[in-house]
Parts: sequence; C-alpha cells; structure tokens
Amino acid sequence: MDAGAHKEAGERAEKARESLRCCRLCPRLCGVDRTGGEKGYCGLDDSVRCFREVLCWHEEEELRPSHQVYFAGCSLRCGFCTVGEWNKQPEAAEELDGAELSKKIAERRKQGARTLNLLGGEPTVSMHGVLELLGRVEPTIRVVLNSNMYYNDIVEQLVRGFADVYLADLKCGNADCAGRLLGAADYTEVAKRNILEARRDGEVIVRHLVLPGHGECCVRPILRWLAEKLPEVKLSLRGDYVPPAESDSAPAEYLRRQELDSAVDLAKEMGLNLIQ
Repeated sequence: MDAGAHKEAGERAEKARESLRCCRLCPRLCGVDRTGGEKGYCGLDDSVRCFREVLCWHEEEELRPSHQVYFAGCSLRCGFCTVGEWNKQPEAAEELDGAELSKKIAERRKQGARTLNLLGGEPTVSMHGVLELLGRVEPTIRVVLNSNMYYNDIVEQLVRGFADVYLADLKCGNADCAGRLLGAADYTEVAKRNILEARRDGEVIVRHLVLPGHGECCVRPILRWLAEKLPEVKLSLRGDYVPPAESDSAPAEYLRRQELDSAVDLAKEMGLNLIQ
C-alpha cells in the first residue's frame, strides 16, 4: 500500500459502507440493507467484528512473522473450517475498535511483524471496516489480503491499490466439490476469475490446502489451471488439514504424507513456482 492509496482509504470506506444498503459484495447477492440492521448470508449487519489478532509464524516464509487480524463472518460455509463458530455467529465477536487496533498494529510491527495479514472468516464481507482500518495505519506497512476470493467486482474495485499481496485460498477444483464442501457450487469459477484480476493489481500467492482423497478432483485441475493461466504465480501447497469433529461432507481423516508428496511432485512436473 503506497502513500497515495492510503489517502483514499476514507473515501473508499464510505463507498463500501454505502454498498451495504443493498449488499452484493459476494455472489450470494443477498440484497439486504445491512446499514438498517438486516443481516446477509455472512451473518453481519454493518458492524465490523474482530475475534483475534496474533503475531503468527506459520504463514508462508516470505510473509512471516505476520500480524494476523481476524474478521468474523464469511461468504462460505466450509465443512472443515477451523474458525467456523465465528462465521455462524459473528455477532459473538467484539466490534472492531479501529483506534485500539491501529495501536496494536504499530506494536506488532515493533515486535517484528513483516506483514499485516487481514483474514477471517472472510475479510471482504467487511470491506468498509478493512478500509477504515487501513486508513489508520502507516502507509509503508505491507498489507496481505488473505481471502477465499469469493467476492464480486465491487470488492475488486474497492481493494485495488490497497493490497500488496493477495493470499488467494483456492479451495476446490470443481463445482461438485465446491458445492458439497463449501456450500457454493460456483466458487471455483468465481475464485479463478478474481485471482486473474488480482494478478493485474499486485502480487498473488495461491494457497491450496490439500484435502484427503481430493487429488484427482481438486489438486490436479487446480495445478493444471495454474500451469495454463498463471505459471509464474507463487504456489503454496498446505498439508495441515484438520478433520472436523462433525461434518457431513468434509474428509474425516488426516492427510497422508503420500498425498501431499504426490501434489508437490505434480506441481514440480508442471513447472509451477512452489514456495513454503
């Protein structure tokens, strides 16, 4: 985020808030008036809620240590989400105090944070709050938008110039898996479109969590698409899948090392730009 973009944060935040009067930030197209107290699929009205901030050493090497700021509410319902309670009941999280959080951001930078990592939930359903927060922080900080990439064009227009890195979480490789696992059959198509747009705006890291039993249906088509469309983009393959205690659709077992090794080998065969 450069100094020029920093000056625009307040104006962009106001546009984002205005868009909540008939919310279409994500492909759910709820159309509710969040400014009037109505809640969309994300479970949010116009309040911005933050349930965690932490200095994290477990992101990709070039991002860490990363100051993670978690926004409650999400446009998806992933059966394997590790913070699912904050998506189902985002109102249980405290409302964001921008002044206090900006102080914490400055403190985390002194502690060694190399990046400000905005995630959730899904941060783009709270774009007005994200932009208001960015209007308070030093323009020299490196901002990471850690997103499921399931959003509409208005979000891309609002965030353009503010995200230095798009950490794009490309979850599924086909509509069937996306429908069953995420509750959004159009997810893969939408996420791919937004990743291509993000690449025109800034740096992109595509992250894929390898799911047990999803090598052929998800891993292979995702890697093939990247090889065809974005072979130079950085790719992070994650093997830290945690099976949920209860789920009708998500894999019930941990990922076998062989499955992760196979995904890595395939990415190398395709000449993709693997990072850790």
